[in-house]
Amino acid sequence: MGWPLPAGDALDADLTLLQDLALLKAVAREAGQLALDWLRRGARAWSKSPGNPVTEADIAVNDLISKRLRSARPKYGWLSEETRDNPADRTQDKVWVVDPIDGTKAFVKGDTGFCVAIARIDRGEPVAGVVYNPNFDELLHARMRGGAFLNDRPIRVTQRSKIGCRMVGQPDVFASADAAVRWPGIELITPMPNAVAWRLCLVAAGRWDAAVAMNPKNDWDLAAAVLLVREAGGIATDRDGQPLVFNRPSVIQRGVVAAGAALHPLIMGGLQTLPSFQDRQ
Repeated sequence: MGWPLPAGDALDADLTLLQDLALLKAVAREAGQLALDWLRRGARAWSKSPGNPVTEADIAVNDLISKRLRSARPKYGWLSEETRDNPADRTQDKVWVVDPIDGTKAFVKGDTGFCVAIARIDRGEPVAGVVYNPNFDELLHARMRGGAFLNDRPIRVTQRSKIGCRMVGQPDVFASADAAVRWPGIELITPMPNAVAWRLCLVAAGRWDAAVAMNPKNDWDLAAAVLLVREAGGIATDRDGQPLVFNRPSVIQRGVVAAGAALHPLIMGGLQTLPSFQDRQ
């Protein structure tokens, strides 16, 4: 016996979400290929601010995603790293949140640790998201209460329940002698991919146990990947253990901690003991 279908508006909403997810997957693949094209031909780079590069590829990919999504869903709002923020454009119930190239530093170096990240946010919550790494042709997608997938195969976070785990985190936090005593058995994954969205995706896919970023992040860095972690059975919060809510007046988030349900609270407890954690408050 099949499950009963939702009725009326609920059915329409479910169908729209599925259609939006299909749209996101297609757009992310197209955007990723465009990024690779720019990588091969060479893209001029400059600094938006100290330590914050942008390239011709970022702008071109952003323009492509904007054209595809805004023409398909003209009533949705828009928030992107490479578009000047317009608060009036973020007042709709449904908002696209876009990082056209997450990991621009990696892109500039020709490394593989960059990706395209796009999410649909409904009233602060990610309900559909994709992250695509064109270097590996790996596309992760998720929708709220619909599971998480890597190239259309289901994925799950690991079931690790000990603080000794495979983690991607900042060496200045986790590789010190003090941290080694407080975090016995931690295996830091190196080199650390530049794109935080990709780090979270590898947790969602069960390749790593946890990812921790203590420094502030932006909505576009996290929205799609946070949904992937959640739908893969994990927990993703800010560095204080608070829920991540998106599309608020400020787009800055207080870092991110992502891991399986049993491991996440252990990591949060360990963070509280680090002197460097207090220094970053």
